[in-house]
Amino acid sequence: MPIKIIPEKCNGCQLCIPSCPYAAIGMEGDKAVLFESCVHCGICIDSCPLGAIIEVSESGEILQKSISYSNILVIGETDKAGITKLSKEILGKAREFADVVGVSVWLIIFASDENLAKEAISLGADEVLLLEGINTTSYKIASIVKAVSGIIEQKRPEIIFTGETIFGCDVMPRIAQRFDTGILSGSVSLEIDPADKTLSCTRPFYGGRIMGITSCPQQRPQIVIIKEGVFREGGQYRERHGVVERIRM
Repeated sequence: MPIKIIPEKCNGCQLCIPSCPYAAIGMEGDKAVLFESCVHCGICIDSCPLGAIIEVSESGEILQKSISYSNILVIGETDKAGITKLSKEILGKAREFADVVGVSVWLIIFASDENLAKEAISLGADEVLLLEGINTTSYKIASIVKAVSGIIEQKRPEIIFTGETIFGCDVMPRIAQRFDTGILSGSVSLEIDPADKTLSCTRPFYGGRIMGITSCPQQRPQIVIIKEGVFREGGQYRERHGVVERIRM
């Protein structure tokens, strides 16, 4: 699909230039431009923090991929003690963003214990999906990808959060490929635009020598993989009520 650069949005940051594997982006004055060698692969789209690089139809019409997506999905993990510390941290950030933009938080956990669901609701989830019959320590990856993809197709979340764990790094790239979207990772800070719900991820580049901002302005869902300790756990709300749904795999 063709892509184009919107000059009015470009601030000349040049983050798109090293992202292009074909060296097809350069500068004219203080604006980025596409060279004739551009193959319209779209890799550069996610490198632009301002959404100045967009995908267009053959007629030149801007594609709006985010219209039918809404809410935040967290893919959580559990251990013998319950919901993991990292998943609690992610739930806290998801709840914070959901309150800012006025959406709901859904949580997937691979368990059958309703006490875990109640704990998740107290931590900020509005709906908990208990996926029964899957052991995430010894699992068939294709089964999990199929199950989670089915939920995403049904729920159509605008944002998906998961942890930077063996499980998350194994599953989420396969999910991203299915939905033709990117993954934001390595974040030390996350911000959300209340207007269009686009996330901005601040992360280190070049071995930590500089900090840059990445985003996924066109593709949906936006997938974010988060390390433990980046965000604090959210508070517990004992009087919160939510929905629990069991899904047998």
